[in-house]
Amino acid sequence: MNQQLIFNNDFEFDAKRHAVRFSCLVIGLKVNCFIALPAREEPARFLAAIKADAFNWEDSAERAIADDAFNPAGEIWL
Repeated sequence: MNQQLIFNNDFEFDAKRHAVRFSCLVIGLKVNCFIALPAREEPARFLAAIKADAFNWEDSAERAIADDAFNPAGEIWL
């Protein structure tokens, strides 16, 4: 377990960004991670699917953070 990366288990649908958002702490700094809503997918169903597969999405976020794949706003989009 990576002690420098702590996931907050705060998955939610962000209607403004049309994406599921979750956050983690990276050496004490909060990083928001987003997963874009696919076309023709219902937000509630997509959020439920992401939550059911949370560990895999957290692994993907961990790899993206390690690869320094931040956008100019300091966010990770998976």
